[in-house]
Amino acid sequence: MDKEHIVQLDGIRFFAVSMVILAHSVQWQWVQPWLTMLPLSQGVTLFFVLSGFLITKILLSNRDKYAAHNMGKSPLVKNFYIRRFLRIFPIYYLTIFFLYFIDYGNARAIFPWLVSYTTNIYQSVHSVGLISFNHFWSLAVEEQFYLFWPWIILFVNRKYLAGIIISTIVAGILSKLYIFLFVQSWMAGAYFTLSCMHALGLGALIAWIALYRKPLFLQLSKYYWTYGSMIIYFILIWVQHTYKIMWYKEIFEDFMFAIASGFIVIRAAQNKFTFLSRKILEHPFVVYVGKISYGMYVYHLFMQPLFYYISPHIGIMVTDKYSMFAFTYLLTFILAHISWKLIENPINNLKGKFPYFTAPGEASIRNS
Repeated sequence: MDKEHIVQLDGIRFFAVSMVILAHSVQWQWVQPWLTMLPLSQGVTLFFVLSGFLITKILLSNRDKYAAHNMGKSPLVKNFYIRRFLRIFPIYYLTIFFLYFIDYGNARAIFPWLVSYTTNIYQSVHSVGLISFNHFWSLAVEEQFYLFWPWIILFVNRKYLAGIIISTIVAGILSKLYIFLFVQSWMAGAYFTLSCMHALGLGALIAWIALYRKPLFLQLSKYYWTYGSMIIYFILIWVQHTYKIMWYKEIFEDFMFAIASGFIVIRAAQNKFTFLSRKILEHPFVVYVGKISYGMYVYHLFMQPLFYYISPHIGIMVTDKYSMFAFTYLLTFILAHISWKLIENPINNLKGKFPYFTAPGEASIRNS
């Protein structure tokens, strides 16, 4: 196992992807107010904070290594994009090309947006859902983030980095404010890339603190920061639902969840969850689902139509929403497991040929 691997972060991925699947398959059918208040769709925000943290930490730590050895950054940039390509593109493009080939749903109508990772822009402009492709907006945001973020983290003077990262967080909030006041499209406020920088930027800020302000990073991992931020978030959610404060919902709710997510990531990044939380986060099934969470996220919205197609042939008819959730979750897990074993993991292993950092002289030793 990679020595940098942090097992509790896989547990966090499990909860992030499970929240999203539950929101898409069950929550929209709930009528009890307290159930509709649960922030299940915020699993995407948790993913964004985690992604901002991991990507920025990788870039910053390797920037420092290259600088220490007086090495140019071109190999780092090249290998970063190759590694991202190997991890993300294969199953995404296999999925959309397959669905285009079988003429599934609206795959052909929106294919240019799918193939270019711009469905979030399409939805921000037109304010329309994309049916089974609706969740791809967050993958588009991630890819657009990868296009510009490495250039900022690797090439901006390091003494300005913290300020720039904080500026991106503020820009994300201001983007939501502008859209709320002048555009009045909740999809643009949620799906536009700049509007997501509050979460991605917050994850990046955590990475900066982890590397350059380690005492603060340790302090912020205390349990009272983690659970206190969650309590504050839920109190504000209750207030918002009770008094219908739309400006809070559209501008600040995601940011408050991102803050709570940030403290969760800080604690998990140090494997500091203990007792029952630790047992759950480090349970083998939870860890494995976290490992294959990308595949589960890509496939999950296609599983209910697949179940409706195959269920008459296997003699299973389900009308209860919770049974449907169980079957679709199981199908998603099975497909993601197969995808990991046959496609993702073999391709992922190729990343070893493109290391982020190789010390001077090490390549010649390896090749001797």
